[in-house]
Amino acid sequence: MTTSLSPETPTLVLATQRLRRIMWGWAATFLAMAALDFALLGTRFPVPALVWLAGALLLALGRQPAFLALVAVQWGLSLTALHSGFQAAFGPDPLGMVFRGEAVENVVLGAVRVLLMVMAWSQFLFYRMLYGTAGASGLDKDLPSIPEMIPNRTDQVAAYSRLAGFLAISAALVTLILPLPGIVRSLAAPALGLATYAIGLGIGAAFSPIHRRVVALIGIGLGAVGFLMALAAGRVMSF
Repeated sequence: MTTSLSPETPTLVLATQRLRRIMWGWAATFLAMAALDFALLGTRFPVPALVWLAGALLLALGRQPAFLALVAVQWGLSLTALHSGFQAAFGPDPLGMVFRGEAVENVVLGAVRVLLMVMAWSQFLFYRMLYGTAGASGLDKDLPSIPEMIPNRTDQVAAYSRLAGFLAISAALVTLILPLPGIVRSLAAPALGLATYAIGLGIGAAFSPIHRRVVALIGIGLGAVGFLMALAAGRVMSF
């Protein structure tokens, strides 16, 4: 018979505390990236800094393990910033500017981003258990049942993912239908940021115990389409 752990179990309490510290750590990292973006790119390309800042606030104020998936996705998709075509449309990579992004430096920066992505994803896979295992699937039946240590808001996270994906496609569509330099410059970058959040939040919700997994999957799909459309809009601007 499967045993059920108590919410006062020291290991679970410690894990909850560590999750809070981890999210504060990622929030500080995102805030540093926002400051670096703003310091080096200023008002020429303000959206990347705002995207990092929004992530910092979300991580600092929220307690959802699903947000760790957003961290992983944001670091992973930031690899596109190393491409020269991306930089022509959305601005240079601030980290590349700091380290004078030559070929070797770009490889190192790419490896660092991959390492941060894997770290955040591993943390997500572990700490999502704090949502409780009652609604989880695919677990060993002999494992102890974990109570809900963190209020499960994944249904809301999935809804936010779907909304962000819809807004990303809408913004990117405007830039493609009305390819005027001013409009493209103002909406392509926000579309890219919204698409990143749609994918990250959707994956975080879909891989956690959730009732509305279909909504999360729709958010992921809309985010992926919006991301590709935003890249296409950026390419229009770079010509």
